[in-house]
Amino acid sequence: MATPPVRFGIAVGAFLGGVPGRDELTELARKAEAVGFDSVQVGDHIQWHAPILEATTLMATFAAVTERVRIASDVIILPLRDPVLMAKTIASLDVLSGGRVIFGIGVGGDHPLEYAAMRIPLSERGSRANESLEIIKGLWANERFSYEGRHFSFRDVEISPRPVQLSIPIWVGGGSAAALRRAARYGDGWIAAFSSVRKFGRLSADLRGFLQEEGRKAEGFTFGMYLFANVDADAARARETAVRYVERVYRLDGARIVERFGAVGPVEACAERALAYVEAGTDYIVLGPVSDHRDWPRQLDGYGEVIERVRRQVGGQ
Repeated sequence: MATPPVRFGIAVGAFLGGVPGRDELTELARKAEAVGFDSVQVGDHIQWHAPILEATTLMATFAAVTERVRIASDVIILPLRDPVLMAKTIASLDVLSGGRVIFGIGVGGDHPLEYAAMRIPLSERGSRANESLEIIKGLWANERFSYEGRHFSFRDVEISPRPVQLSIPIWVGGGSAAALRRAARYGDGWIAAFSSVRKFGRLSADLRGFLQEEGRKAEGFTFGMYLFANVDADAARARETAVRYVERVYRLDGARIVERFGAVGPVEACAERALAYVEAGTDYIVLGPVSDHRDWPRQLDGYGEVIERVRRQVGGQ
């Protein structure tokens, strides 16, 4: 099957209006697969402003009820996890999903309380993430692996069973120079958030330069963008719902965030926003529902139309 010109993911993060149960989450994953999404993705926090399920548990739930879509973390806050256990967990998910895992990671830091809760110094998040990626990649690639670093040290560790995929795709999230360099050195893709079209274009160009410095090609490397999404024929209602979600779940200026980083309103408007990022170099659009989970079925119908419209226009160029 040919790879579509633009791929789409749907990301589940924190919840507004109660935590969905198994049935609602199962329906989301199955319908996302049916309407044309390429991946179902899971956000991550240990502590947050709103309820959020543990990422790998939810990934396993989605893997169990789908057949085709990739199962992605978007993104796991890697410095808060033990890298050996993380390698084991993601390898197991890859086996149980039949080789469908994408391992997305970031360093977080926007909610320091979760670093305090996990007893990890916030100042060490970048160096811990880099060492963890070296360890995880080493454990996946070798029957036995040893490591000696600043934060971690061990000898002759084995991960069995190993992943189904010869190389599980690693996406690195973030917009700092350190994150872009991390993506260029360790990653197979990059996912941006809170990035305007202009900023995405600038960051993409920087990342291509870092890839070149690492002796790597940009071809085959994923350039992703996360958008807050609410599809509704009533543009004012879509905006109001999205603003309320962002303010309550992220405790940010909802109006500003939705205006700059949202795809809200009728199908045509949402597709136009996605296409602007495609023109700026995005090849993977991740839509994050900014609504109560009871509205997910209606949102998914709208997302399906957005996907079809974007792919039709890109494919016809």
